[in-house]
Amino acid sequence: MGVILRGFVLAGGRSSRFGSDKAVADWQGVPAALALVRVLEDAGLQATVVARQSRVQFAGTCELIEPPSASSHPLYGVAAISGDDAVFVCPCDAEQLTASMVRALCASEAVSADSPLVGVWPARLRRDAAAAAAAGSSVRALAAGLPRLDVGATGNRNVPAA
Repeated sequence: MGVILRGFVLAGGRSSRFGSDKAVADWQGVPAALALVRVLEDAGLQATVVARQSRVQFAGTCELIEPPSASSHPLYGVAAISGDDAVFVCPCDAEQLTASMVRALCASEAVSADSPLVGVWPARLRRDAAAAAAAGSSVRALAAGLPRLDVGATGNRNVPAA
């Protein structure tokens, strides 16, 4: 696939279990999605947030693209990422993700064994993502053929910090 240069933080979910918008929840003193942008940038990637603009309070601090559907299915966020290159993708609640994990996944061109939504996604799968979401498919099902790498737990923040 080649060198991974771009990274995307998915921040378009409903956050129903969380109780409020995860993307803007405080994490290390900044909105969660912006904290992940910093992790991606520390790993050497050009970072972009995928979210509906009306939900993101930090617009203007990084590039923002909107998913092609109002649905909160994460595969619509994956489908919003254009280009023919492989890219790094992570959800905005991957609070344990570090720059070294990102670099390891990029070097191996793999997704995390912990979560297939965290890792390198080739363009061919991104092109299939919207149809998979519309058909009710899962991220795991679409990513089943991708290489996996155990980099440790990447996080899945479903409750606000105490």
